[in-house]
Amino acid sequence: MIKKKPNGRVRALRQKNRRASSLSSLAIPIAVAVVVLVLIAGVIASSQSRWSQTAAEPGDVAAPVATAQARALNSMPYPDVPRITLQETVDILDQGQAVLVDVRSRSSYDEAHATGALSLPENEIQARLNELPAGKDLILYCT
Repeated sequence: MIKKKPNGRVRALRQKNRRASSLSSLAIPIAVAVVVLVLIAGVIASSQSRWSQTAAEPGDVAAPVATAQARALNSMPYPDVPRITLQETVDILDQGQAVLVDVRSRSSYDEAHATGALSLPENEIQARLNELPAGKDLILYCT
């Protein structure tokens, strides 16, 4: 059997096919590498923004991030309900003029509550009003 040598055109087509085949076999690893790089860049950017939020001053890496924001009085629920400061509360309670009432759930009260506070969950107030002392101001709190 006599083998014919491929002409120049056939050789060129074969070389072109080999190059295309090698490029297509690289496409998946290249795509995976790009995705990995994008993910790494995202993690770095996220951690840097978190670090910049926690530091109050340059070099102070232990400063906490403030999560609670003060509300403007006009955005407070029940704006017509009078509010008193902690010091006013302490003074009124020391004088025996008021009773402190925790209106959170019983389980929240059991976890922690202000010393001397009565537990009267908000959803039970109407049914248990007779348990509150007469002739004293009521200081309700929840948090």
